[in-house]
Amino acid sequence: MLSALILLRHVAAESADRLTDAQSRRAWALADFLQLYNPTNLLSGPGSACAETLGPLAGRLGLQSTRSPDLACDAPKLTPAHAAVWLGARALRALPDPRRTTVVCAEGPVLAALLVAVAALDGHDLAHHAQEPADALAPGGGWVLHRDDGRLVDVKPLSVR
Repeated sequence: MLSALILLRHVAAESADRLTDAQSRRAWALADFLQLYNPTNLLSGPGSACAETLGPLAGRLGLQSTRSPDLACDAPKLTPAHAAVWLGARALRALPDPRRTTVVCAEGPVLAALLVAVAALDGHDLAHHAQEPADALAPGGGWVLHRDDGRLVDVKPLSVR
């Protein structure tokens, strides 16, 4: 059974209470593309920018977006490497069955840590993503992790214009 885990950074340039008109248009464009994956789960970090980014997709698919505190970008005071491990391990708890297609919208550092953690579960080394600067992931960017029977088989960057 093929599925995908889509890791998506919210469309806001920085955390905000409301998306701008341009950011809302970007969220709608992402919904146009992401609906093709037919996700069954939408997970959002606790911030409103994440929930609003997933709003158009949730509306199109008739799904609810679930906010998860496990997807917050609030690591304790640790070295950057230890913080990435902590964020990744905590974010893994939020994920549903890996055989279901899920979109996760969160902050860049959480997504990079989650990418590394999910890949490591299946024996892949993507640690270089956790070392990139926190702002390296553009708003609305991310990765699509393709899975076969829940196991990671391919990773592609997500870039919708």
